[in-house]
Amino acid sequence: MSRTSANSRRGFTLIEVLVSLAIGTLVLGAAVKLFSQAMGATFVVSQRAEMQQDLRASSDLLIKDISLAGAGLPTATGIALPQSGTKPIYGYAPSCVANNNCVPGNGIAYPCTSAGANPCDPTLYGLIPGFQMGIKPPGSPSKTDVITVVYSDTVFALPCYTIQTITTVAVTVQLPAVLPSSCVLTAPLVAPQPVTTLPPLAPELVPGDLVLVQSTVGGNSATAVGEVTNVTNNGGNNYTIAFAAGDPLNLNQPAAASGDLAQLVCASPNCPTTATATRIFVITYYLWMMPDPLGVGAGTPTLMRQVNGQTPIPVQESVVNLQFTYDTYNTNGTLLNAVGDGGYSTGTSFNLIRKINVIHLTTRAQMAGAQSGLMISKGYQTFDTQTSISARNLSYQNRYILTP
Repeated sequence: MSRTSANSRRGFTLIEVLVSLAIGTLVLGAAVKLFSQAMGATFVVSQRAEMQQDLRASSDLLIKDISLAGAGLPTATGIALPQSGTKPIYGYAPSCVANNNCVPGNGIAYPCTSAGANPCDPTLYGLIPGFQMGIKPPGSPSKTDVITVVYSDTVFALPCYTIQTITTVAVTVQLPAVLPSSCVLTAPLVAPQPVTTLPPLAPELVPGDLVLVQSTVGGNSATAVGEVTNVTNNGGNNYTIAFAAGDPLNLNQPAAASGDLAQLVCASPNCPTTATATRIFVITYYLWMMPDPLGVGAGTPTLMRQVNGQTPIPVQESVVNLQFTYDTYNTNGTLLNAVGDGGYSTGTSFNLIRKINVIHLTTRAQMAGAQSGLMISKGYQTFDTQTSISARNLSYQNRYILTP
């Protein structure tokens, strides 16, 4: 017969239980701490990766547009625009930000040929700085910048059509049997391309598009820019492009003394064979406070891209800063200035801009970083990028002269 010790039935003492609980608590606390730090680090890294990915996509689009500034324009010195009472404008304006109503018609007036010109001669340049013309995002000490670039459309083969008639409010084009020398088609482009279709399908003209019309009058080259208000298919690859007055961007001004279609009026067969029409893109980047769907707070600062008179399109949310400087040089290659307005306030012309410096394109994380103890502060993460772009189409000069 065996006997069981009284000590073996007694179990753990209170001191043993307390020590075990203390050790278990320490081990569990350390595990929770390590897990929390790992989750915080994962949160930080995933946010940063998302910001980098979004910023890379938006900066690639911005840089592509800036690098094309001035491409295909007939002159680097700018294109004169009409002015009869109301100034022509391009898409963005602070008023649309205040009213949460960014639509064409609330725009910035085109710059004069020189600072302080009186009267002002509005001019379309290949690149138009907008120094501190943007919004002031929450927490920012200063206003952001706006930038506008202009270049011709090389996809839509509108130059393949010859101009039949030019009036003060319309241009009629016809695709000829033999394509003119101005028609440049790279694979897979073919002619004819429809000027308009229903329903709208790219790359046809639509209301709000801008068309550059060029012709030779009296031995002198003349140009005019109009905003498309309607396109009519006359049959047989013949179309009438209307530029009616009262367009949202105020580019169609038949009563203007110069800079409009009135200086190019002609009718077949008297229209010059060199007369061409080309769609151009006037692209503006700016920041706008995107309203919260639930109406909570001030909204989300968003990078917007507007093309011609079309509805602005959001490029990236949570962009909190957009700033540029511009390097201008004279014909001798001497640096004149590197400032935010391209030297416009001191009389420097935009056609002397040779390099565009993106000094701040800053994005903010979608969520605050309070979850991570690894962060120096518990606010939002930000990611800033800087780069410089050479707009070669603004600086190109034909220095090679053929001599007999």
